[in-house]
Amino acid sequence: MKNRLIRLSKLIMILLVTTALLTQCNTEKLTKEKPEDSFVNPPIANRPLAYWPWLNGFVDTAKMVYELEQMKEKGMGGAFIWDVGAIADPDKVVPAGPAFLGSESLGYISLALRTVKRLGLDLGMCVSSSWNAGGPWIGQADASKELLSVSQMVTGPLKKRIAIGRPKTRRGGNESYSLITSMAIPYSGSKVIDYSMAKIIPLDEFTTGDKFIDWDVPDGKWDIISFFMCNTGQNLECPSPNSNGLIIDHLSGRATKRDFDSVLARLATVSTPENHLNFLELDSYEVWPAKDWTPGFVQEFKTRYGYDPKPFLPVLEGYRSKDSVIGQRFLGDYNRLVSDMIIENHFGQSVDIAHKNGMNMFTEAGHGGYARVDPLKGLGNSDVPMGEFWNRKQFWVTKEAASAAHIYGKNVVASESLTGWQNWQQGPTDFKQLCDIAFCAGLNQIVFHNFAHNPRIAGKPGFAYHAGEHINVNATWWDMSRPFMDYLSRCSYMLRQGNFVGDVCLYYGDQAPNLVPTRRIDPNIVPLYDDNHCLHCGQLKPVDPGKLPGYDYDYINVDIITSKLKVEKGQLVLPSGQSYKMMQIPDREDISLEVLKKLDTLVYEGAIIIGPKPRRATSLKNYPACDEQVKSIADKMWGACDSRKILSNKYGKGTIYWGKTVQQVLDEQNIPPDMQVIGVDNSDRHIDYIHRKTETQDIYFISNSKPAAEKVTCVFRVDKKMIPELWDAETGLIQREVEYSKVKNGISIDFIMDPLASRFVVFKNKSTGKNDAGLNYDLQFGFDKKQKAAENHKLIDISKGWTLKFDTSMGGPASYQLDSLQSWSDINNEGIKYYSGTASYEKDFYVGKDALTKGTEAFVVFDDIQEMAQVFVNGQDCGIVWTPPYKADITKYLRAGSNHITVRVVNTWNNRIVGDLRNPDKKQYTRTNIKYKFKAESPLLKSGLIGTAKIFFSKK
Repeated sequence: MKNRLIRLSKLIMILLVTTALLTQCNTEKLTKEKPEDSFVNPPIANRPLAYWPWLNGFVDTAKMVYELEQMKEKGMGGAFIWDVGAIADPDKVVPAGPAFLGSESLGYISLALRTVKRLGLDLGMCVSSSWNAGGPWIGQADASKELLSVSQMVTGPLKKRIAIGRPKTRRGGNESYSLITSMAIPYSGSKVIDYSMAKIIPLDEFTTGDKFIDWDVPDGKWDIISFFMCNTGQNLECPSPNSNGLIIDHLSGRATKRDFDSVLARLATVSTPENHLNFLELDSYEVWPAKDWTPGFVQEFKTRYGYDPKPFLPVLEGYRSKDSVIGQRFLGDYNRLVSDMIIENHFGQSVDIAHKNGMNMFTEAGHGGYARVDPLKGLGNSDVPMGEFWNRKQFWVTKEAASAAHIYGKNVVASESLTGWQNWQQGPTDFKQLCDIAFCAGLNQIVFHNFAHNPRIAGKPGFAYHAGEHINVNATWWDMSRPFMDYLSRCSYMLRQGNFVGDVCLYYGDQAPNLVPTRRIDPNIVPLYDDNHCLHCGQLKPVDPGKLPGYDYDYINVDIITSKLKVEKGQLVLPSGQSYKMMQIPDREDISLEVLKKLDTLVYEGAIIIGPKPRRATSLKNYPACDEQVKSIADKMWGACDSRKILSNKYGKGTIYWGKTVQQVLDEQNIPPDMQVIGVDNSDRHIDYIHRKTETQDIYFISNSKPAAEKVTCVFRVDKKMIPELWDAETGLIQREVEYSKVKNGISIDFIMDPLASRFVVFKNKSTGKNDAGLNYDLQFGFDKKQKAAENHKLIDISKGWTLKFDTSMGGPASYQLDSLQSWSDINNEGIKYYSGTASYEKDFYVGKDALTKGTEAFVVFDDIQEMAQVFVNGQDCGIVWTPPYKADITKYLRAGSNHITVRVVNTWNNRIVGDLRNPDKKQYTRTNIKYKFKAESPLLKSGLIGTAKIFFSKK
């Protein structure tokens, strides 16, 4: 009987697994055959995530559950639990909660896990309290370390015991240190070492107990320098009050394992195989700048580079090599090893650990913070590479994460999104502009920075982390946020289809740290740096392809070139199917020998390479023989090409170019722009795009980031047999009736792009040619076409005579008569001037029977709305209006005769906070820990319906 039950249970399990697999296959088949379905309602995996700060570790369980329910209701995909200190809290209004991952904290996490399971959301967690890995469980042996030195001058001949001084940390903290080596350097007065003369004398054999050197000092002046491995004493960046601890030694595999073991052992008490965190997150690397060190570093260096680094350590402490190239090469080798050890022992190992525990890993391993690494390799050693982009700041690192994802075969590109210090000054309309720019750089997973948890005691706008745009349930516009969330989700879904299309890959050298310069930054600010520098950080671009209007590109690194890149039919191809037509190398005399060897093979097999002939290697490994190898290979590849008279060289099936720009080579190779913009000055790239390609479709996302309509012609480099459709991520609707023409380089389409508008242009082999039901205006020619069609029809001006109703609990009047539509901030009534929240505009209007003929559509259009509005006609919901042109289709609910319109308009928190500061002796309507960031003289922001409001009619 028992055996029969076992067999029966096994059979049931097989059936369940088979059913699940069949369901999965059918789902995948449906998605593949009908992507429209997932476009209309994208799955959870495509929806926005958010950092979810539990400020000071303090949690209100009822509000926590409510916030997760609201995330689900408004169309988000989930959140990262982020235990973090309320660093912007001068009045100490945020209570201190329990220690991160202590029993009480774990109880909160358990409740969050049960809630997301019920709701079908994803839940992740930042691995430490605040950021940088570590915590109270980290001891000195696994804590962050650096190289320090002490030196003293002695004059010989001399015979005496030399006492070794104690190293002093530059930032205070612990004094844990151990001697690495001591040496004597002939004193030159200029701290220059001639390594060719080899006069450095190692003193390790004369050292006793790491404290004394018993050495017969030869004649002359000698700098006795001793090097130590010292603990930095750095703690977590801004942990919750009861959660502080040391950050780990990120170069140490043991330290990373112990840290994760400690975290996961605690999580195991509240997790089950069926109900656990979906992912973990490592935030930006902000370990103090230092000469990084770790136990075993010297041996690891010898193993990888074949020489002893100890004689060169003075270069790390301010000495110069007489032959500067020697010093530069050692520094390069040192920095590359630091990079590799951090990536392998920390980022890479963390991914392996996460996988073993059923989770995926998000990492911000790029060039934000105090980066040490080859960012492409660091980000590539992650399940989901993460960048960041800020509101009204230049800090944009999204192209880097996208390049890493493309070359390492990752489908998802995340970004810490909308970080900043604007504090409730903007809303979804402004956010859409920035998100669209980031989408064009390769983003396809929004992670809001941030969605602060707000206990009931917090008030409104409530507790806020010091940086971010405070996208949470206390946002004034939260109840109207679903269309914004759906828009972002649809864009994310579409931008994960197929492979990215880029014509050029840019090899950025083997130096560490390195960077991928951002393509664009927030257009609302003046750039701090020119086009020759990274707009994010101001560093010179490591490789610069020029403007390349209409073309896109990825950056590529040593790791991928040497291990993955191949040539197929003259193209550079990766295992994921990602391909490029050519590669540009840096404008430098040196190159990685390993990279050059691989380029030799690639060009011979048909690749196109653009760049100067290298003359030497970058490393001291096998020096000077390595330089002879570089010269020998380069002579073969570049041949007679000299960048002046001879600008190219055929080598095998491929070609080397030197002295021509990337644009000139593209032109010579007859490769037209992927998307050419005609008819406007697009030097600022405000008409931007990104292109994805599947087996059957070409998918372009195009956006107009200007707050003004633009009439443009776009030429898409696609097969002329393809048929274009326009997919609208705001509504989920598709226009299949598209005017287009076949031209020399593909398909040409005219557009009128509304202000801040975007479109997906999807080219397919076949199309039904029928627009989706409900599509109420032309996606190709914008709302302008609809308005022009209405010129011969009746227009009703409803700009005057509105009744406004405010929430009196927020200081507004119960009712106010408004003659014309003007900003609340311009009305001479303090209850309105300083009002924040939702107010209702109401009025009656008359429609004659002749205006409601069959086939006529009716729209209400507003000049300006700050920030969002929901329109009701005769009590019926006509939708949320949040992007220009500010319009709502009211056709279904109009009737002949008298009609009533209600417009619920919401602004941001700014004006009410400023009003409270201007009236400190009156009732305070707002409460937040960061009110100090506002001033009484801070400007009020425009709010409400502004300008004109009209109802017009047009034929369908």
